[in-house]
Amino acid sequence: MVGLGNSCRGMKSPPLLVAALVACIIVLGFNYWIASSRSVDLQGQIMDLEGKVRRAAVERGAVELKKNEFQGELEKQRQQIDKIQSLHSFQMENANREHQEEKVGPFLATVFCEFVVYQDALCNRLKLLQCSS
Repeated sequence: MVGLGNSCRGMKSPPLLVAALVACIIVLGFNYWIASSRSVDLQGQIMDLEGKVRRAAVERGAVELKKNEFQGELEKQRQQIDKIQSLHSFQMENANREHQEEKVGPFLATVFCEFVVYQDALCNRLKLLQCSS
């Protein structure tokens, strides 16, 4: 029976095919070497970035603590300001009240004296009118 192809020739591959396979292996090896070196470089960059992220997270935590501390101090100062303002307004009200009392006291005394003098004058007139009638 006759088989496909020439089986009498032996099992030798053509040299061009061997050369092409060797060239493919060389190209694939070179590409693997380049990809491997790039991968190592990228892994180094990833580790550097992860370190930076960790440091940034630690710094952020410290900043958050300081922020909370400052907010607490700010709230205390606001409360102190409110107390001072309320004390100031209370003192101003007292000062205004005392000032008004100082102004009104002499005024009332003057009015009372004038009233007494006017009342005496009226009594004298009434006595005169009663005496003359």
